[in-house]
Amino acid sequence: MKSSSCLKFLLVTAVFALVFAGAGNAATITEPSYSVQSLTITPSTLLPGETGQLDVTILNTGLSPLVIDKVSVTDSDGVISVKHPAITALGAIGAGKSLTITLPISAKSVEGTFYPTLYVDFKYDSATNLQYTYLKYPFAVTVDSKSVSLSVVERPEYFEPDTTQVVGLSIGNLRSNQIDSITVTASGEGVSCEEGMVFAGSLTPGSSKDVFLTVITTDKTEEINLDVSYKNGANWHTETLVIPVEGGELKTGAELFINNVEVTSGSGYTTITGDVNNAGLATAKGLVVTLDGAEAVQPYPVFVIGSLDSDGLSEFELTFTSPESDEIDLVFTYKDENGNTYVQKESASISAANSAGNSPSGGNPILAGIVVVLLILIVGGAVFLVWKKGNLIPKKEQK
Repeated sequence: MKSSSCLKFLLVTAVFALVFAGAGNAATITEPSYSVQSLTITPSTLLPGETGQLDVTILNTGLSPLVIDKVSVTDSDGVISVKHPAITALGAIGAGKSLTITLPISAKSVEGTFYPTLYVDFKYDSATNLQYTYLKYPFAVTVDSKSVSLSVVERPEYFEPDTTQVVGLSIGNLRSNQIDSITVTASGEGVSCEEGMVFAGSLTPGSSKDVFLTVITTDKTEEINLDVSYKNGANWHTETLVIPVEGGELKTGAELFINNVEVTSGSGYTTITGDVNNAGLATAKGLVVTLDGAEAVQPYPVFVIGSLDSDGLSEFELTFTSPESDEIDLVFTYKDENGNTYVQKESASISAANSAGNSPSGGNPILAGIVVVLLILIVGGAVFLVWKKGNLIPKKEQK
């Protein structure tokens, strides 16, 4: 009987020990355990006045669900929370799971590095009553006003009105983070851009990229605005580079000169011929010669020269009837390498060209030829007579 009582006592003692041990374990399991797995800010560096996005991932390292009661960010001297500082009803984080919370923050107008604090309030049941704990996590936010550097890498010396001109722009990223969605446009009074807009993509910190635009100006244009837009995070920004416009003619283009113009009358039409020389620095492409002030007729109503290189020379010939006056215009039409069309007119006097054409040396060429022949005959005859006389007169004998 005694041994049986002892056995019962031991069994009861063991049961109570297990119960108390289990209760202790239950209290331990409900204790919250957590950590900040990651915290990122997009963009990583804010411009003054910009809004950024804070993403914080919280990991539940405990063995029971972690209930989030409230999340907030305390303001600092240079950074404030955009929306209401408290975010509620986020639910619970399961054991061994993580949750990413997104909060908007905004930079003030001052530069520097600031340290707002993230607060996350948790609630848990300790088996006896509802209790609270919280996570306090300071983080750094940098506010920097550096933007992009803009410089001209190509432009014409003069902007000719109503012609296309190529302008090159170098864009450099001065920020410590990547900028995205870079676009370039041209604006200003009378300014248009053939491309409309040029997309330049993204730039990593410290890198640069050249962008080229084809712009057209008018005689009223005084400046060209090159507008560069980009995104820093979700924020759009625009920087402008102003190029003063100096009007005039390009000094590097083609420059035509006309020489040796002659006019001859034929059966049913008049012919005008001459030479055209390109004394400029560029090729005159698609050069065509026409007439203004007379009726162009076959066989040469239009004369196509084609491309005339720098220092190049070409002849032309046109046929016409019914001139309106003694002077007619020779019209030279050509293009540059950008496809711009240029027109140059040169006046020619029909009477003056006729006179020069019929008497290029100032006299009658047939008469001049006859005179030359007569001179040759006279000289030849004189030589013959001298030779004959030398053979007919006896020479004095030498002693």
